[in-house]
Amino acid sequence: MAVSGTAVRLIGPPEADGEYVGLRKARAPEEIVHLHDYERIYEEPGLYEHIVQRLLRCRSPQIATDGLAQALDRLRLDPAEIVLLDLGAGTGIVGELSSGLGVRTVIGVDALEAARAACLRDRPRIYRDYLVGDLAAPSPELLARLRRHRPTALISAGAFGGTHAPPAALLNALALLPTGAPVVFTIDERWMQTDGPGGFRAAVSRLLASGGLRLVLRSRFQHRRSTTGNPIHYELVVAVIAANGSVEPAAG
Repeated sequence: MAVSGTAVRLIGPPEADGEYVGLRKARAPEEIVHLHDYERIYEEPGLYEHIVQRLLRCRSPQIATDGLAQALDRLRLDPAEIVLLDLGAGTGIVGELSSGLGVRTVIGVDALEAARAACLRDRPRIYRDYLVGDLAAPSPELLARLRRHRPTALISAGAFGGTHAPPAALLNALALLPTGAPVVFTIDERWMQTDGPGGFRAAVSRLLASGGLRLVLRSRFQHRRSTTGNPIHYELVVAVIAANGSVEPAAG
């Protein structure tokens, strides 16, 4: 299958160690690219969506947005009045879906400048502001800009766990939110079941046990298929910054 003149071949074990795609343009040799080489994949308009959303049937953006809709309804919050922080905004899929709910103000943040460039190219009017920085170890400038926007809700689709953002990024994002703010994220179930590197089990358990977060919904779903066609399952977590607790930013 092709998009913008680029044919895509899905590659996985045993042919390759990990998930890869073969990219081929007319009369050019095939280029083998890791599925998570976002800087390369973001270079071509629509290529990320073609691979991840269409070929691999990724559902996290829609599941996360549906979770946000449920939270807003349960909390009786007007979508037009919230300031939504989209952590790991990528090419803007979640921001676009959230706008479809009636959310007028979405602030994107991503660790990659390539993500911001791709989003501004393909979805230039989705975000009120799109910041580049690492919330796991945020610069004072990044935090200052985020605080100026006064976010009142958080959404993140597939940006946490493993080689993605660690628990510190979640804690630092939550610390920006006021009491009563809805929090929605999806994360690979493998990272919700471990305390090892990249794991979120202990961090999420502490947030819930301490009262920092009040759980609204937690469910399991098929995030996408692997490049070999096997299902990959994630968890959806919908919660609220609780009145009887607070979320402290990560140390350091």
